[in-house]
Amino acid sequence: MSKEKLKVLMAEDNPTDALIIKKKLQKDGAFDYEVTHVVSGEEALLSLEKSAYNIVLLDYNLPKKCGLEILEEIKRKNIEVPVIMVTGQGDEIVAAQLIKEGALDYLPKRENYEDAVPFMIRKTISEFRSKLEREKLQREIALKKEELEKTNAQLLELDRMKSDFVANVVHELRTPLTIIKGNLDNIEKGFAGEVQPKQKEILADIFGVINRLSRLVNDLLDLSKIESGKMELNKENLDMAELAGEVVKTFEALAGSKKIGIIKDFPDKAVRVNADRDKLTQVFINLIGNAIKFTDKGNVTVKIIDMQEEAVAEIQDTGPGIPGDQVDKIFDKFTRVVAEKKEGTGLGLPIAKDIVSLHKGRMRVESESGKGSRFIFVIPKSI
Repeated sequence: MSKEKLKVLMAEDNPTDALIIKKKLQKDGAFDYEVTHVVSGEEALLSLEKSAYNIVLLDYNLPKKCGLEILEEIKRKNIEVPVIMVTGQGDEIVAAQLIKEGALDYLPKRENYEDAVPFMIRKTISEFRSKLEREKLQREIALKKEELEKTNAQLLELDRMKSDFVANVVHELRTPLTIIKGNLDNIEKGFAGEVQPKQKEILADIFGVINRLSRLVNDLLDLSKIESGKMELNKENLDMAELAGEVVKTFEALAGSKKIGIIKDFPDKAVRVNADRDKLTQVFINLIGNAIKFTDKGNVTVKIIDMQEEAVAEIQDTGPGIPGDQVDKIFDKFTRVVAEKKEGTGLGLPIAKDIVSLHKGRMRVESESGKGSRFIFVIPKSI
């Protein structure tokens, strides 16, 4: 196998030393050395400007211009080449200055120093190539980072435009829905004439659709407010157990119609939290409503736990549960992981979790397919 060719520029004013170094390199099996020998710093600079070299052996003590001055010129002219400074100056301060000015290494000019030249060249070439590889990688990383930042900015702008569009469309839908519902109310009450039994059935179906659309509009409005950071909390000191009890009461008739029991497990004393009453009510409505919706037999248990610095709410059902591979998706927006026959926007749980997060709280779910689900959320008592 042919050896790699290595072009070496040697600036050495002592011909004997130069000859010895050449012989040492000829005996070294690492590279096929091509050595160009010059005796002054000026010649070294001219050679570097005319040709490309893999490495430079630069003597510190050169006539007219010393090696340090040549090193400074190489640096100033942005000539990318590794330099080994060969110096008779044993001073560590001089060595540090050489490294600072761009020499990758230095070799003290002591007795038989020529023996170390081949090793020093191999070592320096390896370090220089590693340095170039690192710099290349850093440039690529910087470029990728810049591209990612641009892409991220574009995605954020697209997301903002999407949120604005959804908010505008939802606002446009809300007004006609309100008008339609108002007019239907008037018809049902007989303001436009007597309503026949068959007509009442049709009106009931229409009201069901209108109410479903209204829930979707309200969920989308909440979602757009949360995503845009415009949802504000009007906090007050309230009893979380009392609030949960009020919500449970509104679902008793629905649970009774499905022959489902609602069990309240509340502390004897008030559980005070600093929270937004309306938003926290919405969380309970979403969670308890879902539990009843997906439970066909058994019970729904609403439990409030009074901790030292937090209040914990647990809503447990005896429904079908959530398949293990879908539990992590339950809070994803616009992802349905439940039976399609159940009505809903699919936004209730993500909105509930976002509201809890706005309160600096947290929400999670524990579920097993066929064994029901338990939703737990925690609200700090004072934030």
